[in-house]
Amino acid sequence: MLSADQALRIVLESAAPLGVERVGLLDALGCVLAEDMHSPRDIPGFANSAMDGFALRATDVASASEANPVRLKVLETVPAGRMPTRHIGPGEAVRTMTGAPIADGADAIVPVERTRGSGTTVVILVPIEPGASIRPRGEDLREGESVMSAGKLLSAADIGMLASVNRPMIDVYRRPRVAIIATGDELVDVDQPPSGAQVVNSSGYALAAAIRDCAGEPALLRIARDDPRVIRERLEEAAAFDVVLTTGGVSVGQFDHVGQVLDDLGMRTLFHGVAQRPGRPLKFGTIGGRPVFGLPGNPVSTLVCFYLYARPALLKMSGRCAYGLARIDVRCAVDIKIAANLTEFVRVTLERRDDAIYATPTGSQGSGILSSVARAHGLLIGPAHETMLNAGARATVLLLGQMEGDAFFEERLRQSH
Repeated sequence: MLSADQALRIVLESAAPLGVERVGLLDALGCVLAEDMHSPRDIPGFANSAMDGFALRATDVASASEANPVRLKVLETVPAGRMPTRHIGPGEAVRTMTGAPIADGADAIVPVERTRGSGTTVVILVPIEPGASIRPRGEDLREGESVMSAGKLLSAADIGMLASVNRPMIDVYRRPRVAIIATGDELVDVDQPPSGAQVVNSSGYALAAAIRDCAGEPALLRIARDDPRVIRERLEEAAAFDVVLTTGGVSVGQFDHVGQVLDDLGMRTLFHGVAQRPGRPLKFGTIGGRPVFGLPGNPVSTLVCFYLYARPALLKMSGRCAYGLARIDVRCAVDIKIAANLTEFVRVTLERRDDAIYATPTGSQGSGILSSVARAHGLLIGPAHETMLNAGARATVLLLGQMEGDAFFEERLRQSH
């Protein structure tokens, strides 16, 4: 049986970036840029004021003080969005709002708080250095300067930068479209209270959210009952998508039909079974070059396998260069028993104590206990050659992303890279 590392290697070898598409700027958030960007002009295109104040010549107020104020003639008021019409000479100033252009002849802005007076005269109470409170032309970008390069994951700030260089449409790597097929006679949808032996299809919704979180486009198809004909119908619907995820039906039970139906549809199986817990029955292969993940049916197994294998594949397909979950070195807060001869992924919470981060299991590690993942900060890797990690032992945790904002934690994460 393959190790987890071997299985991941096979998955990534089977995934490749999708084609490039041109999208509207607001649709590009979370996508990977597929073209190099250069500024078509200086930004800002003119020197402007960093605050509300008065544009003037610094030499005119070199001796200004509270005891020896300097009086200047105010020529005009310039708001943001309007050009000055007057040239500043000796003894003159222009009232200038934040973001407004600097009048010719001026070389500094004195803040309005350091002045007195109104109307056509202003009294300056402090000396000012040349260039003070002026944002020079091209301070942000120079014409022809690189704005960003292909391969960049686009953030909100990036969207703003692209808007500033007048790019309403840009080329990005296409987001993977992912079909989710949950199987099982016991499943009901989220709007139907379960009765008897029924359970809600929580895995389908968890997968859809996880796919969105890594910039994929999920489609939750109708639940497939444990009937080979129905399962085949759903899989044929999924042929229009880039990736297919199924949940359940890949083990060896009497009603586990998914694996056989995939084989009947011509799936090229690359592995079936991984030496790990949870998620041992995972089946992976391709149909027509399209990655297909036969995920186990238990909700914890489903999500863990998604994070370990499907998520990296989707990230690679969307043009990303980094695929795996972030890792951090920790110490075990308690003794942690792990499976023999399997890599066990233990759901843990993290806390900092002095100069170290400690991991504690979230409780029972049963593969049906979805709350154990919801409470977890990460997955502690229990090596296959161990059966116990003693309190204080060092270990590695794959982060699930719930500890952003903790400065200590983020510094340790940076050091781990």
